[in-house]
Amino acid sequence: MELNKASMRIKSPATEEDLLQMPDDGFKYELVDGEIIASPSGFYSSAVAARISYLLQMYTDNNPVGLVAGADAGIRLPDGNVRSPDVSVVRIEKLPDGKPPRTFGAFAPDLAVEVLSPSDSHRLIADKIGEYLQCGVSLVWLVDPEAKSVTVFRSLTDVQNLKSGDTITADPVLPGFSCTVDRFFAPF
Repeated sequence: MELNKASMRIKSPATEEDLLQMPDDGFKYELVDGEIIASPSGFYSSAVAARISYLLQMYTDNNPVGLVAGADAGIRLPDGNVRSPDVSVVRIEKLPDGKPPRTFGAFAPDLAVEVLSPSDSHRLIADKIGEYLQCGVSLVWLVDPEAKSVTVFRSLTDVQNLKSGDTITADPVLPGFSCTVDRFFAPF
């Protein structure tokens, strides 16, 4: 059997440049282990993420300790992956000259928020949470809009499950921030 060399090609890992070229088509794209991963978001989960972003932004407007960013803000983690939490908070002292970067941030956020959407697999979410914690994210919120609950990860062993009526805090990332879990989902 003779192989046609012209039809052979080696698949090379995707790059950050490839990620920047992805279309604006309603999908969230991330660079994970050399592959571009696309994930659609549901309208409800996007609305919940926007609500959480709003609540965090109100806090940082009055307490300028960090920058709140949405799902379109790619963050280059120390492991080389570019992730896009649905909402993230980066403390001002991590930002070069106290200003946000124009492209991907080269730091782990201090707070990463992932809002479950219908297309999310348990494996994908578990991998993200583990990666965030391994790369130095000090606080991860996993928000479940259907159950109206939040799982708070400070480490893989320091996990807190909060439900409707419970109060969530963001210490030490956002000292003094607190609200009831219900506010993440109001008025839905």
